[in-house]
Amino acid sequence: MSRTILLPFATALSVFSLVAPVHAQQRTLTDEQKATLQERLKAADANGDGLIDKAEADAKLPRIAKRFDTLDANGDGKLSPDEMRAAGQKLAERRGR
Repeated sequence: MSRTILLPFATALSVFSLVAPVHAQQRTLTDEQKATLQERLKAADANGDGLIDKAEADAKLPRIAKRFDTLDANGDGKLSPDEMRAAGQKLAERRGR
């Protein structure tokens, strides 16, 4: 999977605490956190299409799987980087209040 696809996922998924928790005031990921997220997403994307489907989330991303239907904004059964980014932004906004 290309880095172009993974980086938006990594940014979006940071709010789901897939790696060590990020301090509440820290708004960006470290290079190490980005690399860890990219590896987890690459491992989860079993078919290499750049999207995470329900089965892939169930198998490798249980926290995402629990929220899958909510995150899948267009209801196509796959999470795109844009859907993950939008969900991450909404969560960050709620936490900032």
